[in-house]
Amino acid sequence: MMFWEPTNASTPALMEPKFNHMVTYGQLHEKVSSFVERLSCFSSTKQLGIIFARNTVDSVVAYLAALNKKDAVLLLDASLKDELRQNFIRTYKPDWIFDKELIQFNNTGSQEPHPDLAVLLTTSGSTGNPRVVRLSYNNLQSNAVSIAEYLDITNTERPITTLPMAYSYGLSIINSHLHKEATLILTDESVISTRFWELFNACEATSFAGVPYLYQMLHRLRFDRMVLPSLCSFTQAGGRLPEKLAEYFTRAAQNKNCKFTMMYGQTEATARISYVPHAKLTEKLGSIGIAIPGGKLELDKHTSELLYMGPNVMMGYAESRGDLTKGDLLNGTLRTGDVGRQDEDGYFWLEGRIKRFIKLYGLRMNLDDIERFIGTEISMPIACVGKDELITVVLEGLEDMEIKSFIRIKLKEQYNIHHTCVNVVFKEVLPVLENGKIDYGKLKEEVLV
Repeated sequence: MMFWEPTNASTPALMEPKFNHMVTYGQLHEKVSSFVERLSCFSSTKQLGIIFARNTVDSVVAYLAALNKKDAVLLLDASLKDELRQNFIRTYKPDWIFDKELIQFNNTGSQEPHPDLAVLLTTSGSTGNPRVVRLSYNNLQSNAVSIAEYLDITNTERPITTLPMAYSYGLSIINSHLHKEATLILTDESVISTRFWELFNACEATSFAGVPYLYQMLHRLRFDRMVLPSLCSFTQAGGRLPEKLAEYFTRAAQNKNCKFTMMYGQTEATARISYVPHAKLTEKLGSIGIAIPGGKLELDKHTSELLYMGPNVMMGYAESRGDLTKGDLLNGTLRTGDVGRQDEDGYFWLEGRIKRFIKLYGLRMNLDDIERFIGTEISMPIACVGKDELITVVLEGLEDMEIKSFIRIKLKEQYNIHHTCVNVVFKEVLPVLENGKIDYGKLKEEVLV
């Protein structure tokens, strides 16, 4: 049984506390079947849909219906700015869109997506780059099964949503728990709000997931002092958690008699690649752990790049509607772009990132995209470098406080990046290579502490 095929069980599948709404697996089955009929009225052949997703019953139903009908679906966060929404719509020419309501588009002449193509997720959708990851039905199912196995998920679990459904980590929570017929508590409330924790206790949530930024907020809220009697486990992924925070939450888990699991993954691997077993967390603090069940990790002999092999490795990327007709181009092997090492116990550790991506709030940000955007706003030589949780914008010229403030405001408006995550630096001359291109390596050495 695939996770997207709800049974007729009478146990709760979805809870939406905001509307005092509860849906059993049997009712979910009926809702999904009804939505499939509506999609089938558009076309009996495979189509492409876009879901502007929220953590709601309706979004989950639309997602499961697309999988059941065998339509390919691009998941985008509902909070995406209209300009970026339209860019994706122009690029991929969907046959239908769901944004609280289902709308049909008549894209005559569009090619039918590949039969194996199930879901499209953005690689850096928060910057509007239209490149997406192509995931198959087998990618989704195998990763859901693997996650449920190593986290020991059962049907008694009640995870509460803390991440966007359109983000691979957030989606993996939904998939893996549906696979085990657990009960998902759906909310878009922020973890820093009192209301979130009221819902947590009222609904007797048993687990939550978080990226480093979320854990920074929880630390400020003194998570270790929170009274959460139903909490059994919590997980972390989406970027490296600073060692002091990792130690703090490890101790908090021990004091609360809970399991804390730190993980590593990429959208290109559907979600999860590796994890540190709970019993080894203190001993291997800082490691990304071992490969998930069904997967394998190794290092490139020449570059030490981390390679992952498994059934959850994507089919490949897409940058246009035409790319959706392509089959599996990677054959189960992913070059992660991360440099790593392996210790004597077989555990892997990351030592750097090859490509120009960083993670903010657990979301992957393309530094080239951000650099191009700022370049459209100011007429000065510019370069962007960074590390996880910090972007450094380097400008060639004399220091100007107004420009510093302007850049921070624009990055907040366009990408919702908080000013504390933005460092603006002025240099007399930007370093360049012999070919005239910016020497990012040297620049990072000069401006990143």
